[in-house]
Amino acid sequence: MDYSDIVARLKASYTKEQLKYYDQIVEFDSLKLASMGHNDVEGYQIFTPGFIVKDMCAAIGDDIFDFSKNVLEPTSGDGAFTIYILNKRLEKALAGGNFELDSLRALSTIYSIEMDGELIVKQRNNILTLFKLFVKEHNIEVPTEYFEFVKCMILANFMWAMFNSDNPIDAGLFGTEVAYKMPDAEKGKFKPLDMPVWEISENDINMHEEGVDLW
Repeated sequence: MDYSDIVARLKASYTKEQLKYYDQIVEFDSLKLASMGHNDVEGYQIFTPGFIVKDMCAAIGDDIFDFSKNVLEPTSGDGAFTIYILNKRLEKALAGGNFELDSLRALSTIYSIEMDGELIVKQRNNILTLFKLFVKEHNIEVPTEYFEFVKCMILANFMWAMFNSDNPIDAGLFGTEVAYKMPDAEKGKFKPLDMPVWEISENDINMHEEGVDLW
């Protein structure tokens, strides 16, 4: 797989803002999860402790670890749920015998929405860190450019966005919710968020966006 060509193709479509966010995705020396069940310093947010994450995922069942199943974490913080789900999926990819492509399939159907700009940056970095730590721990050989592509997928799937049920666009027959990109939504510019859809084959990877009703 020529990841360099795929990354170049994707980055050519990025805005200056997207390129800036891409460059912000960096590896930590270890996972940096504040998800210990406490409030943030302002007291506005409560982070889910790991044992509750584990129990909630167990209640959903093993379908959540199926690469073909889409998973959306709508208030994702620094990544308590997405990290746990991805780690389980990476373990499944390792057991499957084709880690390189299966790991990308595992990530491609995990979606995350967070309205706090600092937290979504931190979560993206946690996701990249998990990938690198997992590969290192299991002595998996992947091309260097593989991680550059992982960053592209993280940027697309882990979105700085918000929900807002009070704007005129959102009035549907059944009150259907949609999400909106930040920071435009903060300024009252409510453009519905499109979701990335990845097509992964042995020789190429493509992405297109689709508008969806989240529920």
